[in-house]
Amino acid sequence: MNYRQYDRNDILPCTKTFMQVFNEEPWNDGWTMERARQYLQDFTDTPGFVGVIAEDVSGAAGFIFGVRKRWWSADEFFIHEMCVRGTSQQSGIGTGMLQFLERELTASGVSNMTLLTNRNIPAESFYKRNGFNEIDRLVFMSKDLK
Repeated sequence: MNYRQYDRNDILPCTKTFMQVFNEEPWNDGWTMERARQYLQDFTDTPGFVGVIAEDVSGAAGFIFGVRKRWWSADEFFIHEMCVRGTSQQSGIGTGMLQFLERELTASGVSNMTLLTNRNIPAESFYKRNGFNEIDRLVFMSKDLK
């Protein structure tokens, strides 16, 4: 498995991987190719964007998209999206991408990584196994505008 930084030419392979992952269990989303590409491109066009790709002979086995954010005490990194193709999950690719990303971020002075994920799905336990902790003092809130 090759881990490397994202390149603009990776948008199509990442879009295909994203659709394969999130249009299946447990999410069962209804992403179209164009909508998924636009969604991911919004992240890549954001100032401070950092992306990591895991690739094998089949292409993008997984990726992490996020953004470096300035904070009063130190810079932090927020993971917007992370996925590993279904047939490659539980093979160490996700952990490998996180370790690659952590080395890159640490070398550039970032002191913390944050993310949001759903409860009671495999991703929650994956992130906990990789050193992420819940933050009791925070509440994720939403307001419907319909």
